[in-house]
Amino acid sequence: MACIFGSKHLFILVEERLGVSMEIQALNPLLLSIVLPLGLSPIAAFIGRLLHPKGAGIFATTALFFPMLFSILLYPVISAGFIVEERLRWIPELGLTFTLRLDQLSYPFFLLINSVGFLASLYSLRYMEHERGLASYYALTMMFVSGMSGVVLSTNLFLLYIFWELMLIPSYFLIAYWGTGNARIIGFKYFGMTHVGAISLLAGIIWLNSLFGSVELDILKVVVGGGSPAMLGIASLIFIGAAVKMALFPLHTWLPDAHAEAPTPISVLLSGVMIKTGVYAYARIIVELMPAAFQQAQPIVIPLSLVTIFWGGMMALVQSDIKRILAYSSVSQIGYMVFGLSLQSSIGLVGGLLHVVTHGLAKSLLFMAAGSIIHSTGERDINKLGGLMRPMWFTASVFLVGGLSIAGTPPLAGFFSEWMIFTGGFQSNIPLYTIIAILGTAITLGYYLRTFMYVFTRGERQDSPREAPLSMAAPMAILAAAILLASITTPPITSILGAAVLKP
Repeated sequence: MACIFGSKHLFILVEERLGVSMEIQALNPLLLSIVLPLGLSPIAAFIGRLLHPKGAGIFATTALFFPMLFSILLYPVISAGFIVEERLRWIPELGLTFTLRLDQLSYPFFLLINSVGFLASLYSLRYMEHERGLASYYALTMMFVSGMSGVVLSTNLFLLYIFWELMLIPSYFLIAYWGTGNARIIGFKYFGMTHVGAISLLAGIIWLNSLFGSVELDILKVVVGGGSPAMLGIASLIFIGAAVKMALFPLHTWLPDAHAEAPTPISVLLSGVMIKTGVYAYARIIVELMPAAFQQAQPIVIPLSLVTIFWGGMMALVQSDIKRILAYSSVSQIGYMVFGLSLQSSIGLVGGLLHVVTHGLAKSLLFMAAGSIIHSTGERDINKLGGLMRPMWFTASVFLVGGLSIAGTPPLAGFFSEWMIFTGGFQSNIPLYTIIAILGTAITLGYYLRTFMYVFTRGERQDSPREAPLSMAAPMAILAAAILLASITTPPITSILGAAVLKP
C-alpha cells in the first residue's frame, strides 16, 4: 500500500494492496495540522497584544481544533489499513523531500498530541486568564503542538530532528517565563538536558547518513543491516536522545522540576504528550529500523526500565507537592512503556504503545485536576489540603478515574495496556522481570490513593472553594469520558497498533 501526495495537484493518491487506486480530493490534513498552528501563531500574538489577551486564547484554541478534527476524521482511513502520505519537493540536491506520513504506528501519537493540545488550550482560557504575556503564551503553545506533530509525521530523520528542536524551543520559554518557583533556572536545566539529548540524536542521524548516504526511513529500512559495532553505536546515540526526552532513569532529573513548575496547561502537554515523542523515536528508529542492534541492547534496556518504574514510584510516594507527585509518576510510567516496547512479544509491543495512549489521557486529566485544585485553593501541598470532596466533587471524581486508570485498576483503560505488557513479559520468558514490573503497580496505587485521601477525604475545610469553571471542567470531562469509553472497548486503537506491530 502506498499514498503519494502530488506537490502540484492538491490530491492524495491512495493505493490499495491489490493495486487498485483512487484519487481523493483532500485538504492536505497532515500538512495543515502542522502549518495551521505554526503559521497562525504570529496572528495569535498580534491579536493578544493589539486587541485583547483573551482573544489570543480563543484564536489559538480555534486553530488547534482543526488538527484535532483532522486526526479524528483520518481514523477510518488508518483503521482500514491505509497510509496517508503528503510529499513536497524540498532539498533535491541532498536527496531530501518534505514528506509527512501517517501510518498505524504514528496515528495514536498524532491523535493524542492534537487532542490534548486542543484541550490544554481550552483549559488555559480560565486557568491562565490573570497571567502576563498571554499573547506570547498562546503563540508558543501553538508552536509547541506543531513541533510535536511534526516529529511523529516526518519520514526522514533530518526533518524529524528539525521538529524535535521546534518543540524544545517554545516549551523552554513556556516553562521559564510562565512557570513557578525558580522558573528561569528550571527552564535552563530543562533546555540544557533535553538539548544535549537532541545533539546525541543528531549525532546518530549524521552517522547513519555517513554510512548509508540517506536519512530517509524508507531507504534506511532496506539498507540498514545487522548489529555491527557501528550500528550499535548509532543505536546508542539515538537511544540517549530518546531516553532524555522520555525521562528514562538516570536521564530523568529534568522532568520533576520542569513538569511541576510549568504552568498547569503546559504540564499537561509535557507529561501527557511531549515525553511520548521520545517513546515514538525509540519505537520508530530503534525497534523498527535497527532490530539487530535493538536485540543486543535488550539485556540493558529492560532492567533500566524496571529501575525507572521503581525509582519514579518511590519518589512519588515521598512527595507532598501534588504536581511533583504527578511528575514522578510520569517517570515511573515511562518505564512500563519502554518495558513493553523492549519485549520479544507482539502483544507486549502493542501493550507498550497502548500505554502511551492510556497514560497520556489519564496523566493529562490528573494534571488538569491538580490545576483545578490549585486554581480554587491556591495550594499545592497535599499536607495543607483536605476536605475537598464535597465542594469539589467533580474534580475529585475525575482525579480518582485518572489515578485508578494509571494504577491499572480494572476495568479502566490503563488496566488493558498493563495487562498486555505483562502478558508479553511472560511470553518473552522473563517471568522474574515481569513479576517485578507487576509489583510496581502496587506502588502506583499507593501514591495515588494517598494523594486522593490527603486532598479530598481527610479533614474538614473552613472555607468553601469553588469547583472548576466550565472551560476547565469541560476538558477534564472529555478526558474522563475517553478513559471510561476505552475501558469498555479498546479495539479501535489496539487494532491499529496491532497492524503497526505485525506489518511485514
